Parts: sequence; C-alpha cells; structure tokens
Amino acid sequence: MLIFSFTFGSIYDIIKEDNQIVGKFFHTLTDIENTELDPNYIVGYFLDLNEIDPELCYLALGSVRNFSLIQDFSRELGYYLKNLGIDFVVFGNLMILEKDADDPLKYIGNSPYLISEILYRMIRGLETSGVTPVIIVTSKDDRNATQSLLQKSGSFYTYSGQIKNVDLFFDGNNLYLQKNNLFSLPWNYGKDTLEETIQEIFNNSIVLTGWRDEGENLLYRKINTTDLKSVTYFSKSVEESARKVFSGELLPTGNKNW
Repeated sequence: MLIFSFTFGSIYDIIKEDNQIVGKFFHTLTDIENTELDPNYIVGYFLDLNEIDPELCYLALGSVRNFSLIQDFSRELGYYLKNLGIDFVVFGNLMILEKDADDPLKYIGNSPYLISEILYRMIRGLETSGVTPVIIVTSKDDRNATQSLLQKSGSFYTYSGQIKNVDLFFDGNNLYLQKNNLFSLPWNYGKDTLEETIQEIFNNSIVLTGWRDEGENLLYRKINTTDLKSVTYFSKSVEESARKVFSGELLPTGNKNW
C-alpha cells in the first residue's frame, strides 16, 4: 500500500536546521493560488497529478513508450508550476507495483528499470523548466529502482515522511531542511503546451493485454491481470482509439507495465 504522510492540513512551514522558517510547503495548488507568497521564501509543492489533470496518473506515465514525451511533459509541468511561484516539487514512487496493490494508478510499474527511467526523465524535465525535483523515498522502495536512478542521475534530492536521512523530512506540521538546501533554480523555461502534452500521454498509453477473446473489454483506468483480451486506456478522450485497438484497426500505443 502506498502511504504518504500528510494528514493535518495542507500548508506547512519549511524550517532549516537552526529552526529558522525559510519557506512554505503546499499540498494543493488551490492553497498556493490563494496565498500571498513572501518573495524571500522558497515555495514547495507535493505533486498531485490529479490536480494537473483529473485523469492523469503515474501508471499512465509508466505505460508510455516514448520517454522523451515524459521529459517534455515534466518540462511543461515545471513551467506551469514555476509560473505559480513554486521552487521545488516533491513527487514520485520508487516502489514496485505488486499484483495486490490497492491502487495501481499510483505506481509507475513493476519494472525497477522502467521506474528509474520515468523518474529520471521527470527529474531532467523539471530541472530544465527551473523547478527543483525532489523524490519521495520510503522504507519499501525497490533497491534496484533506487540504484538505477542514482546511476542515471548521479544524485537526487529526497523527501520522506518516515526516513530522517534525507534532504527534506516531514515531522508534525513542519517540513525540515536537513542540509539547509534552498531548492531554488534561477531560470524558467517552457513552451506553454502542458495540456497538449498531457493529451499526447493519453494518446500514447493505450495498452493491449491478454489473448482470449470473449467480447469487447475496454478498461478505463483499470489493469487486466488475466488472459482475457482487454485494452486499458487512461482518458475518455481516447476511448474510440482504444476500441479500435481492441478490434485491430489500430496498434496499441503503450506498453504493459504491470
């Protein structure tokens, strides 16, 4: 089960080791939009993909074959967040998707190397836009996924609600900077094509699974773990394409990642 440690409110002080408040950390974009931000503070955001698009999820990102598209999406996401005044974003999941997962949509996939590649592309895209990426780490993370990400990126900033040997540690109503890092990049870059890029993700994440044909079986935001022929798709906007993939009129655009 994927557990994130946010239960009391949605706005937190960011505190350095000397107990100095240096910024604010937000759990929702609505709070950011409704808050007058201190220009001297750093601003962080815990990424909720559903706030960006109600149909978007990590599983959809993990099923996309074109990793460059993931990097483009992350760059445009960062450009959007930077324009809201956000300096760093906390995101990701280094855990393997298991068959008994309560909510598969919160996982990138069942391959540690796929997980590391998607997160690496998101790191690079966000950095390009001028937003500092911070990866969520837990005690249940897959070791191979973590090591593979470190090999690709060299290093990365980390956040945890349970592990204290990280850059950002959540405790009570505060977020603590363990190493006094400020998570601020001085540039802002993007093409302002976030909506179009998200649509491309949906277009490129239509997955065909199984082989036993017992009538049309289209699965909206659900996975198939049987041998029954099925098509998984993540947005109603591509439902007709998903139907054509099932009938053989179109080839599947995404890879099975569960």
